[in-house]
Amino acid sequence: MVEPEYLPKVAVSACLLGQNVRYNGGHCNFALFDRLNNYIEKISFCPEVGIGLGTPRPTVRLVNSPAGIRLIEPKSGEDYTQKMAEWSELQSDALINQRISGIVFKKGSPSCGLERVKVYSEKAHPQKNGTGLFSMIFTTLYPHIPAIEEGRLSEPVQAENFLARVAMMDLWWKYEERGWTRSSLQQFHGEHKLLLQSRSPNAPRILGNLLAVNPENKTMNELALEYITGAQEYMGHNVEKRYVAAALRRAVGRLPKNLPKSQRAYLHAWIDYYSKGLVPRIASMALIQQAYEMVESEHLPWKRLFEPFNIVSGVMAKV
Repeated sequence: MVEPEYLPKVAVSACLLGQNVRYNGGHCNFALFDRLNNYIEKISFCPEVGIGLGTPRPTVRLVNSPAGIRLIEPKSGEDYTQKMAEWSELQSDALINQRISGIVFKKGSPSCGLERVKVYSEKAHPQKNGTGLFSMIFTTLYPHIPAIEEGRLSEPVQAENFLARVAMMDLWWKYEERGWTRSSLQQFHGEHKLLLQSRSPNAPRILGNLLAVNPENKTMNELALEYITGAQEYMGHNVEKRYVAAALRRAVGRLPKNLPKSQRAYLHAWIDYYSKGLVPRIASMALIQQAYEMVESEHLPWKRLFEPFNIVSGVMAKV
């Protein structure tokens, strides 16, 4: 019996999915998610509705007080900090139990914003240096889950990188379902070496050493969690052309030796064009993919590097 294919699950602030849950009774639908319907399963959440606030409702804000940062409704003075903290822990666990592979937050929100959220005080203008209460608790509890604000997804490179991280996390969950062994951990690492190198050239070596040495003698499940946390941290680095180009060159180097030298030189020339900004990355990747197909070779590390940018779907070309 063939097992059904499941889409990667991504949790998304409900207002970004067109749900009327904002304080003003409206939404802020983010069009990218309409184009990703065939590639991810979306799970919506709204912290403020989750703790029982109505729609529409008075605004809440982060307030700097002697007791620390609090979530306050300024109109009534009511403090929702404890209620939000308790809900956030329960909701975070619930999302992990559903095995989400990524989470997208509404920017600027006192419950969801990841960065530059306004923090108010009595004696000064609000400072944009806060983090939403739910997003802070979720990312603290589960730092290995890719997290991003929708504003970042408007940038093509950021969107590509986030989806690459989601793809890695989704595969990690599938491996975990089968149970972690030293062999499966090493296989997972081997499949992702090129993708990791394209973000940080030292990542494959450092993570490989972690698996080989296991300095703290952790269980396989503990080691797998430490590995994916480190891998996702490296994947969160800014994408740099020089690192991507180096990974592409390694992919060419893995092509069978019977590939004509002229063809290999042709591929390296296109990688040079990409490095110099003369052609987009997708052009050199497409040519390398074609070379693998011509020699009927499926090299998994190359496949993992290539798949997140899915030429066939065209999703990335539209963001």
